[in-house]
Amino acid sequence: MKRWIIVLLAWSAVVSVLQAQSARSEGDPLMFYFDGRRGQVEVGGRYVGFEFHHSRPVPSRISFFYPVANSIDVSTDYWKRDNSLPWAIGFRIGDGQVEWIHRQSWSYILSPHKVTFLKKTDSLQWAITYESCFNEPAAVVSIVVMNSSRHPLTIELYTQLLMSLRTCQTYARRDTSLMAFNPGTQTLSSRFNYVETDSAAVFVQNVGEPPNEWMSDATIVGATDSGGSRWPLILYSASGKTSTQRTRGRGVAAFAYRKTLEPLDTLKIVQIVGSCRGREIAECASRLRLQWDDEILAYDEYIRTKAQKEAYFVTGNGEIDRSAVWARALIAANAHHLRGRIVPMPCPAEYNFFFTHDLLLTNLGAVNFDLPRVKENLLYLVSLSKDSVIPHAYYWRDDGFKTEYCEPENWNHLWFILVAGSYLRHSLDDSTGLLIYPGLRKSVHALLTRLHTDGLMYAYRPDWWDIGHIEGSRAYLTALTVRALREYLFISSFLHKTSAELLEYERTADAMQRALVERLWDRKDEYLTNFNEGAKDYHFYAGSLIAPVYDLLDQARAQKLVATAGRHLVDQRIGTRIAVPVDFATDSVIHSFKFAGAEAGPPYSYANGGVWPHGNAWFALALKSVNKLDESFSFVQRTMTIDGIARSPNGLPAMYEYRSSDPGSPEFGTIDKPSFLWAGGMYLQVLYRLLATDENEWNIGIRDALPSQCDSVSCSFSFGGLKELKVRRFPNGYCALTADGEAVPSRILPLDLRSKRRWELTGNTFRTPVLTSASAIVHSVVYDHEKKQIRCDVSSFKGHRTRLVMESESPPVRITVDGTLARWSDAPSKQSSPRRIGVEFQGSEQRQHIIAQF
Repeated sequence: MKRWIIVLLAWSAVVSVLQAQSARSEGDPLMFYFDGRRGQVEVGGRYVGFEFHHSRPVPSRISFFYPVANSIDVSTDYWKRDNSLPWAIGFRIGDGQVEWIHRQSWSYILSPHKVTFLKKTDSLQWAITYESCFNEPAAVVSIVVMNSSRHPLTIELYTQLLMSLRTCQTYARRDTSLMAFNPGTQTLSSRFNYVETDSAAVFVQNVGEPPNEWMSDATIVGATDSGGSRWPLILYSASGKTSTQRTRGRGVAAFAYRKTLEPLDTLKIVQIVGSCRGREIAECASRLRLQWDDEILAYDEYIRTKAQKEAYFVTGNGEIDRSAVWARALIAANAHHLRGRIVPMPCPAEYNFFFTHDLLLTNLGAVNFDLPRVKENLLYLVSLSKDSVIPHAYYWRDDGFKTEYCEPENWNHLWFILVAGSYLRHSLDDSTGLLIYPGLRKSVHALLTRLHTDGLMYAYRPDWWDIGHIEGSRAYLTALTVRALREYLFISSFLHKTSAELLEYERTADAMQRALVERLWDRKDEYLTNFNEGAKDYHFYAGSLIAPVYDLLDQARAQKLVATAGRHLVDQRIGTRIAVPVDFATDSVIHSFKFAGAEAGPPYSYANGGVWPHGNAWFALALKSVNKLDESFSFVQRTMTIDGIARSPNGLPAMYEYRSSDPGSPEFGTIDKPSFLWAGGMYLQVLYRLLATDENEWNIGIRDALPSQCDSVSCSFSFGGLKELKVRRFPNGYCALTADGEAVPSRILPLDLRSKRRWELTGNTFRTPVLTSASAIVHSVVYDHEKKQIRCDVSSFKGHRTRLVMESESPPVRITVDGTLARWSDAPSKQSSPRRIGVEFQGSEQRQHIIAQF
C-alpha cells in the first residue's frame, strides 16, 4: 500500500510537470526535467544498469552484475548500438490500432540513479520509471498510464523483453535458455546454463497489475532485435499452471495487460527485472515480492545521503552548486557488484568491468570529502595486486575472473601515487599508508624503468591513451612522473620511510622538470610536444596541460601553453578536444601509430578529437594556474555543470565520457556515455582546487583568491576527518585562518590542529605575519604577539630542499632554523598587498623549528 501512495504522489508531480512544461525541477537538485528528446540516458544501481538512446523510453541495453557481468544487448556494431531494441512496448485502446512506443522520443526527469520518461496525449498520460534495488540483484520498472479523457477507456498494453545474454568481455551472444513461468510469484525466468555466463538466470517478475497473458517463445510472438513483434495474438493465460519449456532459439518475457480505466484512473504495471543464479530464482522472487518497494526507497535514500547529507559545497551559484550535489550522487551510483564486493565502475550500464584508472581519477575529487571511500578503494587495489603490482583492470571472462596488471609505462602507477599522497594529506592515516606503501614503492620503481638518459619518460602509447604502439618521449608522462616522484617524497617522509634514495628521487624529479622544458618545449608552437621514434609528433595533446596544472612551468611558458591550448584544442561551447588534428583514423596514422584499425574513433569523436572530462578539468585548472580565475569559473559553469552541458549544442543533463566536436556537423556536441564516474570526480576536484583549497605535494592550503563571480564558499572538506570550511575573497591579500574561532597565522593546515572542526579564512585585521607556502610537512604554526615572532615546526627528509614562504607587512629582523641564522628573500609589496618572504634550508626527518622575528 505504501508503495502505491508513493506512486500516486509521484504521478501528481508528473502531472504538474507536464502541465507546466518546466525546463527543470527547481526544488530538487537531483531531478532534472529535460524535453530535448534526443541523446542517451544511463541509470542504474549496484546490480542492474540501463542504457537508453534517442530519449526512447525503453533501454537498448540492460547490464546485470550478479552473479557476473552479463547483459541483454542485441547490437552488432559498437558505434551503432542505438539500433539494439531488446525491449518493446505496445498498446491499443479498445480494438483500435496498435501503437508502439519503444521507437518514440520522450521527455524525462533524470536523476543520477533513476529516470522517469514522460508523455502526454489527448487521452493518455504516461510515466515509465526505472529504479534500482539496494541489496537485491534487481531493478524495478514502473509503467503508469492515466486516462486523461472524459470517457472510460479500455487499454491493452504489451511488453516484451528478449531473453538473450551477452557475456562479459568476450561479448558472445547466448540465446538458448530454459524458460519457466511461475504464476504464484508472477515470474518468468530464463536460465542460461553456460560456463561463460556463470550459469546466470534472468527473471521478470510482476508485482503491480497482474498480466492477463504471457509468452516465453520469441519465435511465436515474432520478437526481433529491432523491437519487432506480431502482437496482438493469443498468449498463454497468466493464471495457469507453472510451465517450463526448452527454448531452441531466443526466449522472450512477454506479457499482456488489459484494464478499463475510468477518467483519471490509472493502469500501474510494475516489473522487477533481475539476474541471479538458477537455484536462487524462487527465493529471490519471494523476497522481492515483499520487499521491492523498500529496496528502491533504500537505494534512493543511500544516494541522497551521499549527495546531500554527508557533504556539501555551496557557492551561491545555483548551477555550480546543484552540479556538486549531482556529482556526489553520480560517483555513489556508479558502483556495481563484482565478485562479492561493491566497487566503483565507469558507467551504469556500459564498461561492465573494473578499471583502476577510473577509480583513481574519481578519488582525486572524492578525497576532499569522502575519506572512507578513498581508503576502501586504495585497499581494494592492494587486494588485487600481485607482487605489489597494482591492477589495470579486473573482470569476468569466459570461465573466471581475470586481472590485467599495470605495465611499467602504465599511467595508473602515477595516479595511484598521486591519490595516495592526497589521501594521506587529507586523512593523516599512516596505518593505511603503511599497507599501500609496498605498492607505491613498486610503482615508482616500475615507472623509472621508462626514464631515459635525456631525462624524459618514454612510452609506446601517445599521451594518456591505452592504444597504439610507437615509442617516444612523452610530455604528459614526464610531467606526471615529476609530480608523482615528489608525492612519493612526501609519502615516505610522512610514513617515516626515509632513505638515501629519496634525495636521489628529488634530484631526478628536478632534472626531469628541466628536461621537460629544454627538450619538449616547442618555441614555434608554444606548447609541450612529443616525439615518436625521434621525430616530432605534430599533434597537440590535452595531456600537456598537466604541466601548468602542477606548476612545472614558469609563468611565461604556462601562459603561452594555456593560450595555445585555447586556440587549438578548446571550443568554448563544449570544451577541450583531447587531441588535434583529428587524423587518427587515416591509413597513414593508423600504420605509423600501429593502431588496431580505427580504434581511436572517427574524426572528432572518442580519442580522435573528442571532448573528454579530464581535458576540461585540466584546462580549467591550467587557467587557474595562470590566475585567469574568472575565465576558469565561466569555463567550468559552461562546459562541466549539468545545466551548462544541457544548454550546449546537442546537450543533455550529463557528466559524460566524451562528446563529438566537429563544428561543421549536425552531430556537434553529441554525448556518449552520459553518466561517467570520473566526470563527476573531476568536476569536484576542480571545484575544490579553484574555489576552496590549494594542495601541493606536502600540505593542504586554503585559497586566498576567488573568481569575481563568487564572493564566498562554504564546504565540507577532509583533514583528519570531515570538517567545515568557509572562504571569502580578500582583495588586499591580508587574510589568515581561524580554527574553531581561534586565530592561526597560516593559510596552510598544521597537523597539530587536526582535531579542529570549523575552519574559516578571515581578514588579518592586525596584519600579523602569515605562513602561506611550505615544501615540507607543517606540524604547527603560532604567532607570539608579545615577541613579534612566528614559529613553525616542519619535517621532511635529510637533505631535502625546503622552502617556506610567509606574508608580512614588514620585513623580518631575522630568521633562524633550529637556532641557526638563515638567509631569506624579500619581495616588496605591490600597492597595499603584503610582501612575500622566502627562506630555504636543508630538511630533516626530525621536526625543525623555524622562528621569524619581526
